[in-house]
Amino acid sequence: MVRYHERRHRGKYIFESATPETTPVSSDSVIKRVTTVNGFKDFHRVPWLVYKNDKYWVPPLWEEMKDFFKRRNLFWGHADTQLFVAYKNKTPVGRVAAIIDYKYVESVKDNVGFFGFFECINDSNIATALLEAAETWLSSKQISTMLGPVNGRVDMGCGLLYQGFNETPYIYDTYSPKYYIDFVENHGMKKNRDLVSYFFNPEQPIPEKVKETAERCIDNGVKIRCFNRLRANKELKWWIKLMMETFSSHWGYVEVSEKEVRTRFGVKQIRWIVDPCLFLVAEKDDQPVAFKWSLPDYNQIFKTLNGRLGVTGALKFLIKKHTINRVKFNFVGVKKEYRGQGIGTCMNYYTLIELKKRGCKSVEIGWIDENNIPERKATEKIGAKLYKIYRVYEKKLV
Repeated sequence: MVRYHERRHRGKYIFESATPETTPVSSDSVIKRVTTVNGFKDFHRVPWLVYKNDKYWVPPLWEEMKDFFKRRNLFWGHADTQLFVAYKNKTPVGRVAAIIDYKYVESVKDNVGFFGFFECINDSNIATALLEAAETWLSSKQISTMLGPVNGRVDMGCGLLYQGFNETPYIYDTYSPKYYIDFVENHGMKKNRDLVSYFFNPEQPIPEKVKETAERCIDNGVKIRCFNRLRANKELKWWIKLMMETFSSHWGYVEVSEKEVRTRFGVKQIRWIVDPCLFLVAEKDDQPVAFKWSLPDYNQIFKTLNGRLGVTGALKFLIKKHTINRVKFNFVGVKKEYRGQGIGTCMNYYTLIELKKRGCKSVEIGWIDENNIPERKATEKIGAKLYKIYRVYEKKLV
């Protein structure tokens, strides 16, 4: 395979190293490679056309998008990409990114590449042309399997929404029209796996067994505290290590440096976005042994920003974040030697107590790999119900 660092570097963004190319689709439609900032802006703006009449859609943040594709993003030290935009009558109407993460290839010991950031108007010819463009580029890099949608990393977004369309997505959720399913399945893509999310009503009584488990943990010397936002750098030192240990056996995990994790969107802003009482730390003998990071559903605010944070958006965020009444159970991790002791359930209990104090109306838990039975059972134990499915597809390339 041709690795990214063997290519000639130029420009601020990763896509600026690409060679321009235009492929006809029909008399009024073409697919173009993204090689300029203007082309990248077209790439970013496609969803505004796709979802213009969709009341549930949340516009993606331009700041997050441009940061991800900047060459200085450490992800591109072990990855490569090619972006494509579909134009119809010179209007950008579809997009896709073909992505290879060489660390992922090494971890799965297979030449797997991704298609991601896929968006398209309801036009099967254009959708097919976009997917074929991604396939052709991946094949040219000796990739034998295309997986997706995966937006480079699983935490950036993956899977097509397969069940649960009639709701505004929570923070970090994937959202897509139902007709995308027909696009990929008619293109010969098959299910690789499902990722599931659960709904929980925090206004219902906390199950007695959950309370009993929490009390038993406390009696056994477990202490629960809040994340210390004023010492965020110190907290990140232990948290990143524990997070990486926790997810090392999970689907989609790629081992990277602590420095790369620190630079990710959301982590580097953690001091400002974390809600300390929703990021719980379990300690034993004054050492962190587990964490549970829940997030207020910031999409309730982001939905009103039209994809731009900026100074005005940041002020709006700070003023209105206390009005949020939905919460996302985002990450939970327990050190291996402390698993099976009910510590996760204990953190769930104290999180639910906090949500009741706030008058929270709904909670989303996930996503969870469909094959992660222990975590699914633990989630169902508190009374959560399966309500959303995201499907990741694969296709063998010739």
